Amino acid sequence: MKNITLLLVASMAMCVVACEGGEDIFQDQMDRFVSYMTSRMKLVSEEEAEQSMTGEKLPYYTRCGDAYRHISNIYREDRPQKLIAEGSQITFRYEAYLFEGAPANTPFATNNRGTGALLASQYGLDTTYWDFTPAVRILGTDPIIKGLELTLPDCAKGDTVYTFMPYEAAYGDRAMGVIAAKSAVMMVTVIDNVE
Repeated sequence: MKNITLLLVASMAMCVVACEGGEDIFQDQMDRFVSYMTSRMKLVSEEEAEQSMTGEKLPYYTRCGDAYRHISNIYREDRPQKLIAEGSQITFRYEAYLFEGAPANTPFATNNRGTGALLASQYGLDTTYWDFTPAVRILGTDPIIKGLELTLPDCAKGDTVYTFMPYEAAYGDRAMGVIAAKSAVMMVTVIDNVE
């Protein structure tokens, strides 16, 4: 009985350490996103943009659950009133980058034909069999990476959306091809249509 009690105590201690380690990685990734957005992209939080005393339309980022979003062209005058909501059918193009302090220079996935051509010419990648058709998904019904599911609501046709997702909102704690376990990801998504 004493051995079983020791085993249970040891198991509980390992779980606490593992859970805290995961939380540390998540928080570190979220902190790195904010640092990158504020220093490199010169963004402010949505709250700071709303409280601006100058009346200037400041570029901002928004926290959407366990991910961050920046809509680079949100202030355009022709931005449609129809916004993405659960049940919306969305047509979009994307580029996905690994994020370690800053995004990698080369996307690991894209359905953007122009980016594919650039990858083929500059890096010699064979993109012959890549699918460059825009993705079509119904939000809340069709499978989509969690980070996009969190950040696409309230976006509109024509928006260019930067999504910063920690590993829990991206590919989780499993490795997939060039994506290491617990990798932070940045996606740049262009919304072609919203129905």
